[in-house]
Amino acid sequence: MKKLILVLCMVLMCTGCWNYKELTELGIVSAMAISKKDNKYVIDMQLVNIVEAGDKGVPESPISVMSGEGDTIADAIRSINMKISKVFFSSNMEYMIIDKSVTDESLEEVMDFLARDTKLSLNFLIVTSTNDDPKDVLAALSQFNLNPASNVSELVKRSEGRYGASTSITFKEFLAKYLANGVTPVVPNIKLVGEVSDADDSETLKESDSNNYVEVDNLVAFDEEGNVIILETDESFGYNFLNNHIQNGSVTSQCGDNYFTIQTLKSKIGYGDLKGNKLKIEGEVQGEVFFYGCEGNLNNEKNLDKLAKLTKETITNYIKKTVNLAKETKTDFIGAGNYLYKNEYGYFDFDKKDWNKEGLPNIDFDIDIEVTLLKQGNLKGDI
Repeated sequence: MKKLILVLCMVLMCTGCWNYKELTELGIVSAMAISKKDNKYVIDMQLVNIVEAGDKGVPESPISVMSGEGDTIADAIRSINMKISKVFFSSNMEYMIIDKSVTDESLEEVMDFLARDTKLSLNFLIVTSTNDDPKDVLAALSQFNLNPASNVSELVKRSEGRYGASTSITFKEFLAKYLANGVTPVVPNIKLVGEVSDADDSETLKESDSNNYVEVDNLVAFDEEGNVIILETDESFGYNFLNNHIQNGSVTSQCGDNYFTIQTLKSKIGYGDLKGNKLKIEGEVQGEVFFYGCEGNLNNEKNLDKLAKLTKETITNYIKKTVNLAKETKTDFIGAGNYLYKNEYGYFDFDKKDWNKEGLPNIDFDIDIEVTLLKQGNLKGDI
């Protein structure tokens, strides 16, 4: 019996992974794009170049972009193996570009395919690029990170937390909003700056001043027909305040002919009571003066109160513009319908009626935001 147990232990210890792959066999996917052309799916993959060309300094290119197409997404991905002898490894993918060409009826197929792929972590970011070819965006290099996918991912996250006019959304979060009643996902829009032909040239990485790079443009949503809804800077700020995505963002207001900026320390805003067809939006924002170009001494409490009132007007205006855009476009990217669906049972029949067309345009919003300035400035720490 003891010998049998010993043999079994040895067998188990000697058994390897049945699907083990050598590193050189893997095509490590750092980013991907899904689009549609001529009724066929197009997949663009950004792959990490494991073997660097060149014996020192910057390699010829840290990434390669490969493309394939097919009647289904699976066919498009598999067709890339006609060009590269790698097994694709996508567990550490940083972001995916959902092109505007698949935001209508094709989006359901895209969501279904991604949700079924057990190799994906579901925590990669979803972005779009409404003005550029996704392949060009994937091919663009960065001066600040040899992995351009990580650069774009960090760029989106930092823009959300440090500025406030962008937002980051993972596939898991996107899918939850896509499947929920009364809410439409909003994604960051990225764009290429400069000449496309220069953006993928590794020689530009050696220059101290490059005019070719990827930047966060604005936020966008897509209506039921797949049309692009652009949230400009003010609407993007309003969206982020409504969704409590503002961390230490900045809010600039006008004082006469001059300006001042506050840095938010705390922001909590949400929907409240429903009275008739009027839904309350309420909350509190706390901040400190970050830049002061106005007249008056900040040691005077009345001047701080005045700045708080002007900031309140600015934030209220941001939110007004955002909810008005949602109503005008009949697309509930602000999530008001989802809040009512969960908290005001019986107000609207989401199963039999179209909330975007029959409900959202008829609802009004009562915005009441309190702003408190706790400090006069940040004299230490980073900016």
